[in-house]
Amino acid sequence: MVERDVNMKGLQREWLAARIFAVLAILLVVAVTVAALVLPPNSLPGVSADNSGAAEQRRAASVALCSAALAVTQSVGIVPNFTRLASDVVQKTGVRGRYSCLAQTSAAKYLITFDLMCRNLADAKCIDLYSVVQDGTGALYQRH
Repeated sequence: MVERDVNMKGLQREWLAARIFAVLAILLVVAVTVAALVLPPNSLPGVSADNSGAAEQRRAASVALCSAALAVTQSVGIVPNFTRLASDVVQKTGVRGRYSCLAQTSAAKYLITFDLMCRNLADAKCIDLYSVVQDGTGALYQRH
């Protein structure tokens, strides 16, 4: 009988601990749900609302990529040397590793499409021209 009382007391302690753990888990789930519903996404701790640094890095990478493609296009003689970038945005195409950039002169606009072969933009072999299209007249260059 004494052994049974000892076992019952042990079981009561275990059940009490399990109930306390269950209540704490439920409270934690409720607190996280309330925080997710009440707080806006940018006000969560550790999340910075200032994304201008990342946006500036993306813009700089786009300009570098398009400038390298324009330099290759100019060195081949497809577009005039006074051609400048029309936009600081690189456009992704449906093909992996293929990008397009807009360039212009005072008289014409160009769409330069190229494949990025490596990450060293100083190496002209990293930019493999796919096509150069002049606005209104069609393709000036098309790789086959």
